[in-house]
Amino acid sequence: MISATFSGCKSSKPTASATTEPTASQRAQQMKEEAELIKAQQALEDARAEAARATQQREANAAISAEAAQRQAARLAASTEQPCQIYDDAEWYTGVGTRVVKQNSINTSATALLRSTQQQLRQKIQGQYKAVVRDYFDQMDTDQGSYADSHIESAGDMVINRKVNDTYEVCRRNTEPDASGNITIYMAIKVSKKEIVDDIVKEISKDKQLEVRFKEDQFRKSAFKVFEQDQKQSYQDYKTNQQ
Repeated sequence: MISATFSGCKSSKPTASATTEPTASQRAQQMKEEAELIKAQQALEDARAEAARATQQREANAAISAEAAQRQAARLAASTEQPCQIYDDAEWYTGVGTRVVKQNSINTSATALLRSTQQQLRQKIQGQYKAVVRDYFDQMDTDQGSYADSHIESAGDMVINRKVNDTYEVCRRNTEPDASGNITIYMAIKVSKKEIVDDIVKEISKDKQLEVRFKEDQFRKSAFKVFEQDQKQSYQDYKTNQQ
């Protein structure tokens, strides 16, 4: 009998090799991608911080504007005893008027005073609206052409006329007759700035030729920018006149 002796034989199956290390180019690419990710994350954080700062600044500006308007109204009210004296603020355009009339014509004279006060208010708002249209096209930085320009102006004028014509007395005071039988009528009217802008946007948007080119957000920014500048200028004029 032939016996075979087997002593520790090693398996011929190859063993798994260790994890392959990245090459220099792969490491460089990985570092580049990580740097770009960090940069993008930092840009996102910066954008969020800037948006938060902008919101805080807008809120602070609104508070300052409201406080200035209140101070203006309080000082002007203190400087005069004239009834129905109201002033423009962040929300309203206002008009005031007075008329001395005979006692027996008070009813017809009040209607005439309302119409003349409306006309003054209309002229004031239309003057500001021309500045709104100029600012809008300046910000758009485009060749608007005469059609867009004239249409936006005419749409605004039509809305302003309608809104002002619909105003009514928010305040009216009549004095007692004097020795000559004359009565002084005091009157005030107002119209919402936001309603004016909203109605103008609706009117402009009806024109399909301007539907694509008209940028509502920019128009609103221009409108309230001009309105705020006018309010601040009125306040500065008041302060100058008080010196």
